Amino acid sequence: MLRQSRLPLEKTLESFDLKRLPAKVSRQVRSLTDGAFVERCENVLAFGKPGSGKTHLLAGLSQELIRQGK
Repeated sequence: MLRQSRLPLEKTLESFDLKRLPAKVSRQVRSLTDGAFVERCENVLAFGKPGSGKTHLLAGLSQELIRQGK
C-alpha cells in the first residue's frame, strides 16, 4: 500500500520537527496518528504559508497510518 500511495518516502513523521509547531497543533498531530478520524470518515485540512511543512507533515502522517493498516 505504501508503494501504491506514491507518497514521498523521505517525508516521514520522524524527520518532521514537531517543535516548529505551536504546542496545541503538535498535540493535535499526535492525536491524529491513532487514525480514529479515518474510521469516522473525517477529513483533515492543513492550512499554512508556502514552505511551512504541510505536505511533509501530511505525507508523514499518511505513511504512519498505512503502516498501521488503516
